[in-house]
Amino acid sequence: MKRVVIKTSEAVAYQGEAMECGDHFKNGASSKSHTSRGNFFNTIFFALLVASVVFGGCKKDKDDKVLSPEEEVEMVTVGMKSVGELVGTETPLTKSGGNAKPLWGIQVYLVTEREEQYYWEGAKVAYGVFDDISEVTLTLNKNRKYSIEATYMPNGQNEIQYLGGCWAYPFSTIGGAATPINQVIYNTSAYIHGLASGVNDGGNLSNAKYNEMDRYYGFVAEYTPVEGGTIEIDMKRTVFGLTFIGVNAEDFVYDNFVVQLDANAESGYMPKEYTLNVDKSQPTSQLVIPLICLMGVRASALDPGYVEKLKISLGIEGNPALIFYGDINVKRNTMHTYTFDMNAETADSGVNPIFDDGEMENEMGELN
Repeated sequence: MKRVVIKTSEAVAYQGEAMECGDHFKNGASSKSHTSRGNFFNTIFFALLVASVVFGGCKKDKDDKVLSPEEEVEMVTVGMKSVGELVGTETPLTKSGGNAKPLWGIQVYLVTEREEQYYWEGAKVAYGVFDDISEVTLTLNKNRKYSIEATYMPNGQNEIQYLGGCWAYPFSTIGGAATPINQVIYNTSAYIHGLASGVNDGGNLSNAKYNEMDRYYGFVAEYTPVEGGTIEIDMKRTVFGLTFIGVNAEDFVYDNFVVQLDANAESGYMPKEYTLNVDKSQPTSQLVIPLICLMGVRASALDPGYVEKLKISLGIEGNPALIFYGDINVKRNTMHTYTFDMNAETADSGVNPIFDDGEMENEMGELN
């Protein structure tokens, strides 16, 4: 892939496409060819874009730093790379020889000089969806500070819905903007807004929570550009695994047991259900769910102590809460192991077993 460099002036070319994407999701229409909206509108948009991106410091907002026009126009080109738990462009899926097609989502914000600044309060500068960020470059003002938010899915192009020029969550945008792959789009109103969430829409939004899709997240709070510099994004894996071990399987009076995740799913979402046929010739039965995406993607990546509550049920078909119904605690990059008794008395009476919450603190390792 060639190096991607799109300067601010080139952003005008994408506004027609951006509006088409918004129209598509509003009206269900198919994508259409894009025509010019006229020199007048292009001129107006470009003037606003330059004023907000290049000369953003000229507007005083509380404690915002005001820079002179001479300082404002010193633009430089920088690159990006991933560090931390995701180094380089190889991933567990690609290393295993699969047909994975990775997907990155990048959002750039302008940091303002105010107290209690949150990254989403900064001015929107640029966004993009890429298959490889190592070849991407950004043109930024060296006299300003930026925050960068990123998410990465090792198999995102195969897993996330792409329709009418738009990627669905977590790569969808606010502002009616398209998300063409491998293009930096400088836009001060549209932005990718799903990067921090664990909603992964593969075309069925009701199945978009706690699904088996691998995710990473990274955030750079303040970056000051220098010519030829590199933005290093510390990426954290934001998934967990679950192992359920049923003992005394030979005494289980049913042929299978069922595990439901997100058992009290809010309206619009469905619980995830897994069924295991019980081999009664063996003393134990085991169900392993090796990879589940957390809902708190951003929180889990930035807070080492982050714990997410997940409602689960254990039971049988037709009565999924027969054995157990309650909350468990899960955290990123951890395989959680739970042991429960499958004997006839427990299953028949609905007595809640005592769970052995054996959290394995080691990293989850590569996927096969």
